[in-house]
Amino acid sequence: MNPTQCLFKSERKERMGEKVSNEHYQMVGDYIILSAEYETATEKMGTVKGKFTQIWRKTNNKYMILHDEFST
Repeated sequence: MNPTQCLFKSERKERMGEKVSNEHYQMVGDYIILSAEYETATEKMGTVKGKFTQIWRKTNNKYMILHDEFST
């Protein structure tokens, strides 16, 4: 299973009304670093765009988020 399959499923993105683009994955040992841009629609603020970085760690054969950081 590749990082894209582990971390994001396109159905999830569509369900959340979120668009993720320019995804960049870096694998180091049991860690995956994901950096990307996002765009989402909100009722109060309209369209919000930004960037995020996540660090995922493989534990018991599953990837789990260790750190999540974003900016708008």
